[in-house]
Amino acid sequence: MGCLLAGCSSAYRGLQRSAGDVACIRQFRPQFSNTLYSTQVDVLQHHLSGLLFFKQMPDSSLRVVFANEMGFKFFDFEFTRDGGFVKHYMLPKMDKKAVVKTLRNDFELVLLRPSLQQAYVLEDGSHRYITVPTAKGNNYYVTDTACARLERIEKASKRKPVVKVWMRHYREGVPDTIRIQHQNFKFNISLQRVAQ
Repeated sequence: MGCLLAGCSSAYRGLQRSAGDVACIRQFRPQFSNTLYSTQVDVLQHHLSGLLFFKQMPDSSLRVVFANEMGFKFFDFEFTRDGGFVKHYMLPKMDKKAVVKTLRNDFELVLLRPSLQQAYVLEDGSHRYITVPTAKGNNYYVTDTACARLERIEKASKRKPVVKVWMRHYREGVPDTIRIQHQNFKFNISLQRVAQ
């Protein structure tokens, strides 16, 4: 019944396979070294605000630490150079497998380090979709047709976007603003770069 009312067609149905270099999206990978963001997180009925710090480590791993202005830590994650993930700390009341997995997946989208071995290009006439197959759908890296500007990133099921990410106003390889928005439930993260 739901399909009849909502129309069960895919949001990606009109896309056409196209030639193009999938590796062009690598230019949008944020070049975090020691980057600080003023951060707002809305998870269901909870609102957290503080500072989120991306720190490049000597072994090329990247630490992502979120704490409030008083230094009280919410989480501390490590993304290793080879694609691994380590949870160093998670606030006990938030330390649920689903929350950690969601945050990991969200930040992996932001870090823009997908394996492009299976990737291919789709287009709709005004945008290029670098398509990276995943276990439950695709990740789409949506650019203008020349792959000169990143419009957004979409983590999608087979039919529709589940998470959307926007990264804007890059300076020296680092976006000034990052917004992560889940489509099916209230889980939004908004980051504004702090001048250091």
